Order: sequence, then C-alpha cells, then structure tokens
Amino acid sequence: MNELSITAVPGGVEIWTLNRPHARNALTSDMALRIVAECERADRSEEVAAIVLTGAGPGFCAGLDLTEFSKPDAPRDVVGKAIRRLRQFGKPVVGAVNGAAVTGGLELALACDMLIASPEAVFRDTHLKIGAMSGSGMTVHLPRAVGRGWARRMILAGEPMSVETALRIGLVTEIVPAVELLDSATALAGRIAAMDSALSSTTKRLCDAIESTTPEEGLRLEAAALREHRKKGRAWNTGI
Repeated sequence: MNELSITAVPGGVEIWTLNRPHARNALTSDMALRIVAECERADRSEEVAAIVLTGAGPGFCAGLDLTEFSKPDAPRDVVGKAIRRLRQFGKPVVGAVNGAAVTGGLELALACDMLIASPEAVFRDTHLKIGAMSGSGMTVHLPRAVGRGWARRMILAGEPMSVETALRIGLVTEIVPAVELLDSATALAGRIAAMDSALSSTTKRLCDAIESTTPEEGLRLEAAALREHRKKGRAWNTGI
C-alpha cells in the first residue's frame, strides 16, 4: 500500500493523503520518510504552489504507529524530522482534518498553515497518557495555536478539544460537512496557488519568522523583506 498518496489537481495544487485508514493513518517510519522526500520534491517543483494534507478513512492521524515505535530500536526521530520538515515547507499547506488528530497527528496538523475540519474532527495530545514526551514541538506550537490555558489542559490533562471549540479559538478556520471537506480545502488551496507563487512562499517564511520573535524584530524582518522585494523589480506594491 502507498502510505502517502499524492494527487495533482489543476492550478498547482497537490493533495497529500495519509493512507493507512485501517490504522487511523498512524505514522510509520516509511510514511515519515516519504513526507520528508515529498517536501523536498515539491519545494523544488515549479508546478506545485500549494498543498492539501488530509487523511484517508475516518481519521486524520492517530499519531505514531505504536506497533512499530514501541520497539526499543525503533527510529522515533524520523517522525519528528518529518513534522519539522513539513513546518519548514516553503509553500502553503492547508490541513483538511477529517477526523481525530491525536498526539503526533496533532503535531502534524499544527505544522499546516491553516486548518479546516469536518464535524468529526477532534484534537488531542496523549503524550503523558502513554508515558512519552514530545520531540516535535507540541509544547512550543500548541500554546501559540490555542493559548496557554487550553494548551496546558490538552498537554497535562490529555483533554480533547472539540471541533467547535477549535473553531471558536481559531485553531481551525472553518467547519465543513465531511462530504465537502476535501473540495473546500482544495478550493482554498487553489485560491492560494493563484497568487504569485514566489511572493507567497516569501510571505509564508516571513510569517513563520515573525511568529517566533518580538514585535520589534518582526517589524524589522518585514521591512527587510519589503526592501528585498523591491530590489526584484516589484516596487509597484510598496505596502502601506
């Protein structure tokens, strides 16, 4: 079975589907290595401008496949590398969360630029419940996505977040019926892909950099990016 299915659609969009529905798309080392490889390929490709990431079947991603990763010699670091590589991906990623996004699956969702979800979606961190700690940025990125209080409830108490709460606090931007989710996510990615691809990638990287710094440093980074943009002959759009 192809554990990561890639489908190209018109307009520069690719749909990446985690394809282990029998295991709620739990991540294996092979799937993680494939995510890294596809990020490398798509970053280099002039044909790809935006990605939709979703899961096959009833779940988005159940985290790590414990059948593989509970073994003492399991290559656990490959999943962290895959999640970090997706976060560093140079083009916009729309997450279409069609079901449970749990632990490593939640970290994978947090690596997307924006999330839309079906009513069946739920978000949960079970690291402590299984006696583990995150190595893929949960304690860094979840508080920034949902706020300090909710992040600590999820991380320390293992409490799930409903899709309605996720919409209310901004973790997801839209709830879409399951039968419409992939089409809606693809249409959103298509609107993104219709923008200037190079400028879109530059702006995404700028947003990522600004998120991890002070407002003052963020303003400096934005001004530097605008100067670089003007040097490339696009000075007609000077900003406000």
